[in-house]
Amino acid sequence: MGAARVNGALQITVGIRRLLEVALHAMALMAGWAYFATAGFITLDVIARAFFGVSSGATTEISGYLLAFGISWSLAHTLAERAHIRIDLMLNKAPLSVRVWLHLFALLALVALVTILCWSAVNVIEETLLFDAHDLSALRIPMIVPQGLWSFGLFMLAVFAIALTAEVVLLLALRRPEEIDELMRPHNSQDESAEAIRAVGGDRR
Repeated sequence: MGAARVNGALQITVGIRRLLEVALHAMALMAGWAYFATAGFITLDVIARAFFGVSSGATTEISGYLLAFGISWSLAHTLAERAHIRIDLMLNKAPLSVRVWLHLFALLALVALVTILCWSAVNVIEETLLFDAHDLSALRIPMIVPQGLWSFGLFMLAVFAIALTAEVVLLLALRRPEEIDELMRPHNSQDESAEAIRAVGGDRR
């Protein structure tokens, strides 16, 4: 494949990644609101139980579903923000020519892990549909609803990880290691300081 074709493929891949990042940001916002909803639901249920003697009878189930939804829907955005925990002691000491291959290895390991998770999620959903499973709470929520939302978050993580891996492979083919490192390296203290400064500046505005 010629350099022009690789460049063209890279532009397409970058465009796909950026579109995905917009969608993933929206998903992360919904995940955050899910945590607020969880806290609100538990608070109201505790107050109703303490002062009025009534309860939804589904506090554990609903809060569990919302927490699972929130975690799943924020995973891909966390990857986009390079915020997943990585042991970077050796990575930071390695030369750039080695770091780019470590970045690729990390992505391939993530793709393999998420593929297994997605395969498992599909099996769970198939079994849920087969038995028309509902939870045991008073609300009798169909399990396909929380499981489907949870599985969608894993699916989006897999899609984004694959898109990111494709971009890194194309950058390797074009011998642009600096761009790979900028795209993939974990946040350092300078990045965190810059984010804090931007946050303070945003508050002032």
